[in-house]
Amino acid sequence: MKITYLENYATLSEKAAQLIASEVKNNPELLFCAATGGSPTGMYAEMSKQKSIYAKMRVMKMDEWGIIPLSHSDSCETYLKKHLLGPLEISDDRYTTFDTAPEEVDAECKRISQFTIENGPFDICILGLGKNGHIAFNEPGASLNPDFHKAILADSTIAHDPALSQGNEPAYGLCVGMEGIMQSKKIIFLVTGKGKQEAVKRIMERKIGTDCPASFLWMHPNVECLIDSSAI
Repeated sequence: MKITYLENYATLSEKAAQLIASEVKNNPELLFCAATGGSPTGMYAEMSKQKSIYAKMRVMKMDEWGIIPLSHSDSCETYLKKHLLGPLEISDDRYTTFDTAPEEVDAECKRISQFTIENGPFDICILGLGKNGHIAFNEPGASLNPDFHKAILADSTIAHDPALSQGNEPAYGLCVGMEGIMQSKKIIFLVTGKGKQEAVKRIMERKIGTDCPASFLWMHPNVECLIDSSAI
């Protein structure tokens, strides 16, 4: 991991956007695995300032909340339409998404797994850091799932939206597994936001373990880890 400390969130967002722009200029049709949440929002805003260079870029959604529908205001789908797909004018034929409705889960996992086999690996994978060390919805546990899968969410993850715990089954999401992440050609790992000091400390121990999925990024040959100094 190449670690760069940035003064604040704004400079982190600018640096991340510069890294992406450089890759896209070399490969305009690259496959971009898009994260959601507070960490990449500023980066997407910076990217929109040069939207013409993304005219051929392909995007795949990294993960999605279960229980709530795609049309929900807090869904990853809604977020990406607002912050990435709309501003960068990513057409439907260049965007791969999936539905987490219970009756769709098994088929969607198989479909996206096949898509990544046929179109992968990702050229760029964007990751944020969960407070418990998760990346995407790959939560800490006794083992980690390599495949695109249904993930049962930790309480600290559910806390983002109380509505996620109001279904007939445990809160879940669908997400890219550890194999898809680790096979990415380049990972941009954004570390920002409150309450992540312990997770950062754990990562910096350089000890790889399933108790902290983000620690596996030490094994990847091309990770740009950008840390907002105010978050540590």
